[in-house]
Amino acid sequence: MQGRSGGTSMVDAAGTGVGAEGVGTPSEPGVLNGSAPALFELAPDEDSGAETLGRYRYQAEVAARDCLAMLTQDAIDFVVCEWHEDFVVAWTDGSVELVSVKHREGTRGPWTLTELCKDGGLTHLFDRWCACECAANVRLRLATNAALKPGKDNAGTLARMCGPEPELTAGLTAMAEAVARQILKVRWKQPYPNVPDTPEVRRLADIQVPAGFVEKVVRFLAVLEISCDPPQREHITDVNIQRLLVPAVERLQLAHVDLEDTYRAIVDRIERANRDESDRSQLAVYIADPSRVRHSTRMQQRIGRRRITREMVRQEVAYTTVQLPTFPRGQAPVVAPGGAKLNRKLRRGLVPSDEAAFAERLRSAWYTTWSERRSGLAGDESDLLNLSIDVLEMAFECRRHARAQAADGSGFGITMNDLLAERLKVDALPTPPPFQLNNLHLRGLAYQLCDECLYFFSEPFDADEEAS
Repeated sequence: MQGRSGGTSMVDAAGTGVGAEGVGTPSEPGVLNGSAPALFELAPDEDSGAETLGRYRYQAEVAARDCLAMLTQDAIDFVVCEWHEDFVVAWTDGSVELVSVKHREGTRGPWTLTELCKDGGLTHLFDRWCACECAANVRLRLATNAALKPGKDNAGTLARMCGPEPELTAGLTAMAEAVARQILKVRWKQPYPNVPDTPEVRRLADIQVPAGFVEKVVRFLAVLEISCDPPQREHITDVNIQRLLVPAVERLQLAHVDLEDTYRAIVDRIERANRDESDRSQLAVYIADPSRVRHSTRMQQRIGRRRITREMVRQEVAYTTVQLPTFPRGQAPVVAPGGAKLNRKLRRGLVPSDEAAFAERLRSAWYTTWSERRSGLAGDESDLLNLSIDVLEMAFECRRHARAQAADGSGFGITMNDLLAERLKVDALPTPPPFQLNNLHLRGLAYQLCDECLYFFSEPFDADEEAS
C-alpha cells in the first residue's frame, strides 16, 4: 500500500462543525451537542454490521489485512473500527482512508453499477466523504470480494476511472453523471443527510441533478478506490495467514509463532473494537482532523476504544511452548562491543569474576538477539526504549532491596545481582516484549544498560576515570 498525501484542516480554530450541509457546532471542542444532525446519531440500516456473526467476522478479517501490514510497514499509523464505516486507516502522513467492506455471495454474480450504488456502499461512502467536508486528506476504499460487471457504462469501467491517476479518463464526465443520478435515486429511499433530496421521477434520465453535483461526484471518484482484492469468506483466513502473517513473521524474524492462534487473536481483537457500540457517532471526521478531538477526553476515549495500533497487533502474537535458545542455532556467537564499564561496575560491586563473565555472555546474547529480531522500521527505537524502561525499573527495585539488606557502608552488588536473576523475568514485565525473548535475554539487556552507565551495582562512580 502507498502512503497518502496530507490535506487541509476541516474546521476552524474554534472547533466548529464539519460542513455547510448541516453539521452543527459542538458544545465543547470535538464533542457535538444535542442539536447535531442525524448523521452523528443514526445507525445505518444497510451497514450496521450486526446482521450475522459471519459478516462481522468477514469485515474484521478484511480489516486484519491492514492491521497485519502495520507489522512491516511504517506508512500506516493505526486503524480505527468505525460504526458507519467498517474501519478507518490513519496514515503516518496525516491522511485517512475510509473503508467500506461489502461481501457478496457468488450466486449473485458481479456487481453492476446500479447495485454498487444501492447495495454496494458507494452512496454510503459518498455521504461519509461529504460529512468530512470532502477534505483533501480523506481517501475512500470500497473493498469487495465480488467481481465488477464489465461494459462501457458498468461497474468494471467505473473502477478503472477511480483514483488520482485513473487508468481510463475518456467518458469520465458521462460516468460521473450516471453515478450522480444513481446516488440521487438511492437518496429517495435511504436517509443520507449529505445527499441532496430531489423529486422522485419514473425515469433515471429525468432526475433533476443539482448544479455542481456532477462535478462533486468527479472529485469523489478521484479519491475512491474500488478493490476486489479481499478473498471469499471461506478462503480469507488461509489467504491472510499465508500471504500476510507468514511474511511478517519472517520479516520480524520471530521464532516459534503459532500462526493460527496469532491470527485468531488479532481478528478477535478487531471484532471487540468493532462491537464497541457505546458510541455510534461517526468518528472519521475527528480522525481526519485531530484538532477536533485534542481537547476532548471523552472523544479521545471513544476513538481509543476502537483503535488498533501496531503495538496491539504485536502483543497478540502467540508463541508455542518451545523454549527460545539464548543464542540462535546454527550461527557463531557474536561478541557485543564494549563491556569494559560493566566489568568495572561489577567489580566495584564485589560480584564474583565468574558471574561477571557470565554477565558478559548474556550481554552478547541480548546484542545478537536484538540485532536479528529488530524489524528495521522506525518503531524499533520506541520498542527498545519501552523495554529498557521496564528493565531499568526492575534493576532499580532490585538495588533498593539490596541496599536495604546491606549493613551501613557494605557492598550490595552481589545481592543486587542475585535479585536481578530472581526477579527479572519475561512474565514479570508490565507489557509484553516486542518479540519473543527468554529471561536470560532480559538480563543481557540489563547488563547492556549498566554498560551504558544507566545504573550501577554500587554507589555511582566515574567508570572512565577508574579505567585511567
